[in-house]
Amino acid sequence: MMKSILCLVIAYFLGAIPWAYIVTKAVKGIDIRQVGSGNVGFTNALRTIGKGPALLVLAGDIGKGAAAVLLAKYLATPTIAALAGIMVLLGHNYPIYLGFKGGKGAAAGFGVMLALLPLEALIAVVVWLAVIFLTRYVSLGTIVGALTVPISTIIFNQELPYLLFSIVAAAFVIVKHHSNIRRLIEGTESKIGK
Repeated sequence: MMKSILCLVIAYFLGAIPWAYIVTKAVKGIDIRQVGSGNVGFTNALRTIGKGPALLVLAGDIGKGAAAVLLAKYLATPTIAALAGIMVLLGHNYPIYLGFKGGKGAAAGFGVMLALLPLEALIAVVVWLAVIFLTRYVSLGTIVGALTVPISTIIFNQELPYLLFSIVAAAFVIVKHHSNIRRLIEGTESKIGK
């Protein structure tokens, strides 16, 4: 029981590490929350600090998600590992270090999926890339990619805790993209290269 609780607590605090904030502050000395979209995530970091440093943000966010889940898988059960994945998303989206105002959970969620559902994660990436290539909207790619996860989890008949995680994770990503969805509908969402 104590191991399970410890895994969940660690997952939250790992998830809460704001890599976009840390890297942007280190590279440019600015608060990423005050520039671009104000989002503490990879896409805003890419626009703000460029490809190289933004890749560090991406690696950090993916890494923290995977690390938290792998620890939970090692120390506890599949159910705790799935719950640890949700705690990572809670930490990333509502980080204690930044007054509970964080990112949108896509990269951190991908890290979680790599550890929990690697095949489903790869399918989501292929869909994400295809949608971005066709539309040049990162947000739309992320939303559609997130929606593929519960669908592919059902198709591959994964364990119930993993299915429940995939549904909750997709909901997290979509809800956090509500402003992007509104801009997509209005035709004012930013495209790559603009």
